[in-house]
Formats: sequence, C-alpha cells, structure tokens
Amino acid sequence: MDHPIVEKILKEGIASVNLSMLDESARKKILSDVGEKLYRRGRFTEAIEIMAKANDTEKLAKLGDLFLSENKVEFATLCFIPTRDRQKLNDAAVKCIQLKNYRLAAKAYEAADNRQMASFIMRNFVEGK
Repeated sequence: MDHPIVEKILKEGIASVNLSMLDESARKKILSDVGEKLYRRGRFTEAIEIMAKANDTEKLAKLGDLFLSENKVEFATLCFIPTRDRQKLNDAAVKCIQLKNYRLAAKAYEAADNRQMASFIMRNFVEGK
C-alpha cells in the first residue's frame, strides 16, 4: 500500500503537503514514489519536477536517456538540467535548437555552465520575439 502522503500529492499536488518535517531519506523516498507514479501516468513534466525536488539525479539521467531514445528531446532536456551533466546538456541544447526550442536550449546551456552560448541564444533567437 502506498504512503498516504504519496496519494495526497498525486491528487492535490506537491504544494498540498509540507515535507520539511521528514528526514531526508523519507522525503526522497516519498518524492521518488510520486515521480515514478506520475511518469507511469504520462504526466512527464510533473514527474521530472518531483524527481528534481527529490534531488534524484541518477534517476533523472536515466529517464533523460530514455526520453532521448524515444526522440522526446524537450523532456530529456528537462531531466538533464538538474543533473548538471555538461555533455548531455550541451548535446540536448543542440537538439533543442534543431527543434527551434530556443528558450529550452538556452536553459540547457546555462545549466551546463555554458553562459556564452546561453547568452548568444537568448540575444539572437529569444529576446524581442
């Protein structure tokens, strides 16, 4: 049986609970459970946000690789941003540019600490558009 907090978050969202009273391992377990359930329900963006809150970078990296294999570049990029994996982020940014998703490409470059490319993308493709 699922933890009651997991069910509450699934029904009412993460803002409906205060997890600060829990220790780190319990908080991470609950958030990981919620993230996996959201993923299985096809609620990918929410799943990624929850996994990022859990700081589960290993799971995010694997999920990002899975999304890339399915050609879901935007979701993969959202997974890679919290991981700070420079190589994956730079590769994802290039794919976002190919899809004309310049904002997400800039965010990926920023997370990869590639501020020069992030700034270039924002100046030339996002600002004023």
